[in-house]
Amino acid sequence: MLNYKQVLNQSVKIGLVAGSVLMLVACGGPKKNKNSKYMSEELEPNARQLAVYKAVGYAIDPQLPVYEPKTLNEAARGIAVAYSVPYNCKVLGEVEGKDEAGGKAGPTFEKIREGATNDLRNQAADLVRGGQRLMLSVTKEAMICQMRTKKDQYQEEDCTLWDKLPTNGQILSYRIHANVFECGEK
Repeated sequence: MLNYKQVLNQSVKIGLVAGSVLMLVACGGPKKNKNSKYMSEELEPNARQLAVYKAVGYAIDPQLPVYEPKTLNEAARGIAVAYSVPYNCKVLGEVEGKDEAGGKAGPTFEKIREGATNDLRNQAADLVRGGQRLMLSVTKEAMICQMRTKKDQYQEEDCTLWDKLPTNGQILSYRIHANVFECGEK
């Protein structure tokens, strides 16, 4: 059951978003004729849109490039990733895979983890001496998110165990550490 403060908080958020949208519509400038030779099809957000974006948080997203996870190299395709220690295998060392959102729009938990896992496997592929069968055993994972606080500040937090990302947050990066095992010849 919602209490008074929760209802008021949600109402304020909805009011801010609605007011910002109305401001965008009202301040959108004069309508341009389709036949006008000065009509711009610019996709970059202007200063007004960025000001509204900052005021509302991440509710209105300016047109940023879409996030794409790091790609998996051909040499890394045969490397298995597990969460347990393999038997009859020799430890070669430890590798770290990471991926960052870096000014891109909308990375999901799954996509940024996929990018970090691909980077992890790419790093392990550099250790292969030809004909070896490698396996990775994950030892640690960490996802960092950026949260907007009530004082209009931004704060980084570990959000690895979160089920859902709050509306005032965005994913910044993901790191995976794993031990590399040599498990014989291919």
